Amino acid sequence: MSDKWDKRFLELAKHISLWSKDPSTKVGCVVVGEDREIRSTGFNGFPRGIEDDNGRLSDRAQKYPLICHAEENAIMHAARVG
Repeated sequence: MSDKWDKRFLELAKHISLWSKDPSTKVGCVVVGEDREIRSTGFNGFPRGIEDDNGRLSDRAQKYPLICHAEENAIMHAARVG
């Protein structure tokens, strides 16, 4: 992959990181196929079904056992949509 495409996908991952509700850490992920097609995206956050409660997000003892990494969310999204 060329530097141009690497930069584009990194910029997209930075943008997607802003979707995270975590006040202390924002991470985005873009899964890219061999032909430069975007296969999935993700950001760090709670899994589906767990409310983005500000108290829980601000309390690391509550947050860390629950929060999913951006890469994990991207894989779960890819599995869900096919």
